Amino acid sequence: MKLIRELHESIKEDSKLIIFCDNKILYDQGENTYTFAPKDLNLKNQTEPFLSIALIDNCYFYVVNANKDEDVLGLFMDPESINFVDLRQILGFLDQSSFLLVSRASILQTWIDSNGFCSICGNSNLYNDKEGAFECMCNSIPKYPTISPCIITLIHDEDQILLGRSKFFPPNMYSTLAGFIEAGENAEEALIREVKEEVNVNVSGIEYQSSQSWPFPAQLMLGYFCKYKSGKIVLNDNELEDARWFNIHELPIIPPDASISGQLIRSYTEGRLKL
Repeated sequence: MKLIRELHESIKEDSKLIIFCDNKILYDQGENTYTFAPKDLNLKNQTEPFLSIALIDNCYFYVVNANKDEDVLGLFMDPESINFVDLRQILGFLDQSSFLLVSRASILQTWIDSNGFCSICGNSNLYNDKEGAFECMCNSIPKYPTISPCIITLIHDEDQILLGRSKFFPPNMYSTLAGFIEAGENAEEALIREVKEEVNVNVSGIEYQSSQSWPFPAQLMLGYFCKYKSGKIVLNDNELEDARWFNIHELPIIPPDASISGQLIRSYTEGRLKL
Protein backbone atom coordinates (compact mmCIF):
# COMPACT_ATOMS: atom_id res chain seq x y z
CA MET A 1 0.00 0.00 0.00
CA LYS A 2 1.36 3.39 -1.02
CA LEU A 3 -0.07 6.22 1.07
CA ILE A 4 -0.86 9.29 -1.01
CA ARG A 5 -2.76 12.54 -0.51
CA GLU A 6 -3.86 13.82 -3.90
CA LEU A 7 -6.83 15.77 -5.22
CA HIS A 8 -8.05 14.57 -8.63
CA GLU A 9 -10.44 16.37 -10.95
CA SER A 10 -12.12 13.06 -11.73
CA ILE A 11 -12.17 9.56 -10.31
CA LYS A 12 -9.70 7.24 -12.02
CA GLU A 13 -10.90 4.10 -13.78
CA ASP A 14 -10.82 0.82 -11.84
CA SER A 15 -10.66 2.69 -8.54
CA LYS A 16 -12.34 2.04 -5.19
CA LEU A 17 -14.39 4.39 -3.04
CA ILE A 18 -14.78 4.64 0.73
CA ILE A 19 -18.00 6.53 1.49
CA PHE A 20 -18.86 8.46 4.66
CA CYS A 21 -22.02 10.23 5.76
CA ASP A 22 -22.55 11.93 9.13
CA ASN A 23 -19.38 10.22 10.45
CA LYS A 24 -20.69 6.80 9.44
CA ILE A 25 -19.16 4.52 6.82
CA LEU A 26 -20.96 2.69 4.02
CA TYR A 27 -20.64 -1.05 4.62
CA ASP A 28 -21.77 -4.09 2.66
CA GLN A 29 -22.71 -6.75 5.22
CA GLY A 30 -23.25 -9.37 2.53
CA GLU A 31 -19.78 -8.99 1.04
CA ASN A 32 -18.11 -7.80 4.26
CA THR A 33 -16.55 -4.83 2.51
CA TYR A 34 -16.28 -1.07 2.98
CA THR A 35 -14.95 -0.34 -0.53
CA PHE A 36 -17.10 0.10 -3.62
CA ALA A 37 -16.60 0.45 -7.35
CA PRO A 38 -17.74 3.81 -8.77
CA LYS A 39 -19.97 2.04 -11.32
CA ASP A 40 -22.03 0.52 -8.49
CA LEU A 41 -22.87 3.84 -6.87
CA ASN A 42 -24.98 6.86 -7.68
CA LEU A 43 -22.52 9.75 -7.41
CA LYS A 44 -24.24 12.32 -9.63
CA ASN A 45 -24.37 14.84 -6.76
CA GLN A 46 -20.67 14.55 -5.97
CA THR A 47 -18.47 17.39 -7.14
CA GLU A 48 -14.75 17.42 -7.87
CA PRO A 49 -12.02 17.44 -6.77
CA PHE A 50 -11.82 13.96 -5.25
CA LEU A 51 -9.32 12.99 -2.55
CA SER A 52 -7.24 9.89 -3.22
CA ILE A 53 -5.64 8.48 -0.06
CA ALA A 54 -3.86 5.31 -1.18
CA LEU A 55 -2.61 3.39 -4.18
CA ILE A 56 -2.77 -0.42 -4.02
CA ASP A 57 -1.76 -2.54 -7.02
CA ASN A 58 -2.33 0.47 -9.32
CA CYS A 59 -5.83 0.96 -7.88
CA TYR A 60 -6.63 4.38 -6.45
CA PHE A 61 -8.68 4.55 -3.25
CA TYR A 62 -10.83 7.65 -2.78
CA VAL A 63 -12.70 8.96 0.24
CA VAL A 64 -16.07 10.57 -0.47
CA ASN A 65 -18.45 12.36 1.88
CA ALA A 66 -22.13 11.94 0.97
CA ASN A 67 -24.97 14.22 1.98
CA LYS A 68 -27.45 12.63 4.38
CA ASP A 69 -30.29 13.35 1.92
CA GLU A 70 -28.42 11.67 -0.95
CA ASP A 71 -29.07 8.09 -2.04
CA VAL A 72 -25.64 6.85 -3.14
CA LEU A 73 -26.70 3.25 -3.81
CA GLY A 74 -26.80 2.21 -7.43
CA LEU A 75 -29.76 0.48 -9.05
CA PHE A 76 -28.47 -3.02 -8.31
CA MET A 77 -27.26 -2.38 -4.76
CA ASP A 78 -29.26 -4.04 -1.99
CA PRO A 79 -30.30 -1.49 0.68
CA GLU A 80 -31.05 -4.39 3.04
CA SER A 81 -27.39 -5.37 3.26
CA ILE A 82 -25.62 -2.10 2.38
CA ASN A 83 -26.01 0.85 4.70
CA PHE A 84 -24.13 3.42 6.75
CA VAL A 85 -22.86 2.11 10.08
CA ASP A 86 -20.77 3.45 12.93
CA LEU A 87 -17.11 2.76 12.16
CA ARG A 88 -16.66 1.16 15.58
CA GLN A 89 -19.15 -1.57 14.61
CA ILE A 90 -16.89 -3.01 11.94
CA LEU A 91 -13.53 -2.78 13.73
CA GLY A 92 -13.71 -6.42 14.79
CA PHE A 93 -13.96 -7.54 11.15
CA LEU A 94 -10.89 -5.65 9.90
CA ASP A 95 -7.35 -6.92 9.54
CA GLN A 96 -4.46 -4.54 10.23
CA SER A 97 -4.12 -3.40 6.61
CA SER A 98 -7.83 -2.68 6.31
CA PHE A 99 -7.86 -0.89 9.65
CA LEU A 100 -5.03 1.37 8.48
CA LEU A 101 -6.90 2.25 5.28
CA VAL A 102 -10.25 2.90 6.98
CA SER A 103 -8.60 4.89 9.74
CA ARG A 104 -6.75 7.00 7.18
CA ALA A 105 -9.92 7.57 5.19
CA SER A 106 -11.85 8.76 8.24
CA ILE A 107 -9.07 11.07 9.45
CA LEU A 108 -8.52 12.65 6.03
CA GLN A 109 -12.23 13.12 5.46
CA THR A 110 -12.40 15.05 8.75
CA TRP A 111 -9.36 17.07 7.62
CA ILE A 112 -11.01 18.04 4.32
CA ASP A 113 -14.28 18.98 6.03
CA SER A 114 -12.39 21.21 8.49
CA ASN A 115 -10.21 23.10 6.00
CA GLY A 116 -12.48 24.51 3.34
CA PHE A 117 -11.91 28.04 4.62
CA CYS A 118 -9.02 29.91 6.19
CA SER A 119 -9.44 30.31 9.95
CA ILE A 120 -7.66 33.69 9.84
CA CYS A 121 -9.27 35.65 6.98
CA GLY A 122 -12.27 33.46 6.09
CA ASN A 123 -11.38 33.07 2.40
CA SER A 124 -11.46 29.69 0.67
CA ASN A 125 -8.31 27.64 1.11
CA LEU A 126 -6.35 26.40 -1.89
CA TYR A 127 -4.79 22.96 -2.18
CA ASN A 128 -1.02 22.83 -2.62
CA ASP A 129 -0.31 19.67 -4.63
CA LYS A 130 3.40 19.74 -3.82
CA GLU A 131 2.83 19.94 -0.06
CA GLY A 132 -0.34 17.86 -0.01
CA ALA A 133 -1.90 20.49 2.24
CA PHE A 134 -4.36 23.37 2.24
CA GLU A 135 -3.13 26.94 2.42
CA CYS A 136 -4.26 30.56 2.11
CA MET A 137 -2.50 33.59 0.67
CA CYS A 138 -2.83 35.37 4.03
CA ASN A 139 -0.91 32.70 5.92
CA SER A 140 2.23 30.82 4.90
CA ILE A 141 1.60 27.83 7.21
CA PRO A 142 0.19 24.81 5.30
CA LYS A 143 -2.75 23.01 6.90
CA TYR A 144 -1.61 19.41 7.04
CA PRO A 145 -3.82 16.69 8.56
CA THR A 146 -3.90 17.23 12.31
CA ILE A 147 -2.96 14.21 14.43
CA SER A 148 -3.46 14.30 18.21
CA PRO A 149 -0.97 12.13 20.15
CA CYS A 150 -2.39 10.02 22.99
CA ILE A 151 -1.10 7.45 25.41
CA ILE A 152 -2.91 4.19 26.12
CA THR A 153 -1.67 1.84 28.81
CA LEU A 154 -2.24 -1.51 30.43
CA ILE A 155 -1.57 -1.34 34.18
CA HIS A 156 -0.52 -4.71 35.54
CA ASP A 157 0.32 -6.31 38.86
CA GLU A 158 1.41 -9.87 38.08
CA ASP A 159 -1.83 -11.73 37.23
CA GLN A 160 -4.01 -8.67 37.86
CA ILE A 161 -4.71 -5.95 35.29
CA LEU A 162 -6.53 -2.67 35.82
CA LEU A 163 -9.24 -1.87 33.28
CA GLY A 164 -11.76 0.94 33.03
CA ARG A 165 -15.22 1.27 31.59
CA SER A 166 -16.72 4.20 29.70
CA LYS A 167 -20.46 4.79 29.82
CA PHE A 168 -20.44 4.50 26.02
CA PHE A 169 -19.13 0.91 26.03
CA PRO A 170 -21.33 -2.12 25.35
CA PRO A 171 -22.46 -3.99 28.50
CA ASN A 172 -19.62 -5.63 30.49
CA MET A 173 -16.87 -4.26 28.23
CA TYR A 174 -13.72 -2.88 29.88
CA SER A 175 -10.62 -1.42 28.29
CA THR A 176 -7.18 0.02 29.00
CA LEU A 177 -6.79 3.63 30.15
CA ALA A 178 -5.97 6.38 27.66
CA GLY A 179 -5.58 10.12 27.42
CA PHE A 180 -4.25 13.01 25.35
CA ILE A 181 -0.69 14.24 25.71
CA GLU A 182 -0.64 17.85 26.94
CA ALA A 183 1.50 20.57 25.36
CA GLY A 184 5.03 20.35 26.77
CA GLU A 185 4.65 16.78 28.08
CA ASN A 186 6.44 13.71 26.87
CA ALA A 187 4.46 10.49 26.52
CA GLU A 188 5.68 8.96 29.79
CA GLU A 189 4.76 12.07 31.78
CA ALA A 190 1.32 12.07 30.18
CA LEU A 191 0.82 8.42 31.09
CA ILE A 192 1.67 8.99 34.77
CA ARG A 193 -0.59 12.04 34.92
CA GLU A 194 -3.55 10.45 33.12
CA VAL A 195 -3.51 7.31 35.27
CA LYS A 196 -3.35 9.39 38.44
CA GLU A 197 -6.16 11.67 37.27
CA GLU A 198 -8.47 8.88 36.14
CA VAL A 199 -8.04 6.20 38.81
CA ASN A 200 -5.77 7.68 41.54
CA VAL A 201 -3.08 5.05 40.96
CA ASN A 202 0.70 5.50 40.80
CA VAL A 203 2.68 3.47 38.27
CA SER A 204 6.28 2.68 37.37
CA GLY A 205 8.22 0.47 34.93
CA ILE A 206 6.75 2.11 31.84
CA GLU A 207 7.50 0.09 28.69
CA TYR A 208 6.56 1.11 25.15
CA GLN A 209 4.76 -1.62 23.20
CA SER A 210 3.35 -0.31 19.89
CA SER A 211 1.32 2.47 18.28
CA GLN A 212 -1.84 2.74 16.23
CA SER A 213 -3.74 5.34 14.26
CA TRP A 214 -7.17 5.84 15.82
CA PRO A 215 -9.87 7.65 13.79
CA PHE A 216 -12.12 9.04 16.56
CA PRO A 217 -11.52 11.58 15.22
CA ALA A 218 -7.74 11.71 14.54
CA GLN A 219 -5.41 10.29 17.18
CA LEU A 220 -2.09 8.50 17.22
CA MET A 221 -2.25 6.06 20.12
CA LEU A 222 1.08 5.26 21.79
CA GLY A 223 0.68 1.96 23.62
CA TYR A 224 2.49 1.11 26.87
CA PHE A 225 2.66 -1.43 29.64
CA CYS A 226 3.24 -0.11 33.16
CA LYS A 227 3.51 -1.66 36.62
CA TYR A 228 1.21 -0.86 39.49
CA LYS A 229 3.13 0.98 42.22
CA SER A 230 0.63 2.21 44.80
CA GLY A 231 -2.79 3.69 45.37
CA LYS A 232 -6.39 2.61 45.71
CA ILE A 233 -8.75 3.01 42.77
CA VAL A 234 -10.75 6.22 43.00
CA LEU A 235 -12.57 7.65 39.99
CA ASN A 236 -11.46 11.27 39.90
CA ASP A 237 -13.32 12.57 36.87
CA ASN A 238 -16.33 11.83 34.67
CA GLU A 239 -14.43 9.95 31.96
CA LEU A 240 -14.99 6.50 33.49
CA GLU A 241 -18.07 5.03 35.08
CA ASP A 242 -16.12 2.12 36.58
CA ALA A 243 -12.55 0.81 36.97
CA ARG A 244 -11.40 -2.35 38.68
CA TRP A 245 -8.74 -5.05 38.86
CA PHE A 246 -9.32 -8.23 36.87
CA ASN A 247 -7.54 -11.55 37.10
CA ILE A 248 -6.20 -12.55 33.69
CA HIS A 249 -8.12 -15.83 34.01
CA GLU A 250 -11.44 -14.02 34.54
CA LEU A 251 -11.55 -11.14 32.10
CA PRO A 252 -14.66 -9.22 31.06
CA ILE A 253 -15.45 -8.43 27.42
CA ILE A 254 -12.44 -6.58 26.01
CA PRO A 255 -11.94 -4.59 22.78
CA PRO A 256 -11.28 -6.53 19.54
CA ASP A 257 -7.84 -7.36 18.17
CA ALA A 258 -8.11 -4.51 15.67
CA SER A 259 -7.79 -2.00 18.50
CA ILE A 260 -4.51 -1.35 20.29
CA SER A 261 -6.33 -1.76 23.60
CA GLY A 262 -7.29 -5.32 22.69
CA GLN A 263 -3.75 -5.98 21.51
CA LEU A 264 -2.21 -4.75 24.77
CA ILE A 265 -4.52 -6.85 26.91
CA ARG A 266 -4.07 -10.03 24.87
CA SER A 267 -0.31 -9.59 24.60
CA TYR A 268 0.12 -9.24 28.34
CA THR A 269 -2.26 -12.04 29.33
CA GLU A 270 -0.79 -14.47 26.79
CA GLY A 271 2.70 -13.67 28.09
CA ARG A 272 1.68 -14.32 31.70
CA LEU A 273 -0.04 -17.59 30.80
CA LYS A 274 3.23 -18.91 29.37
CA LEU A 275 5.06 -18.44 32.68
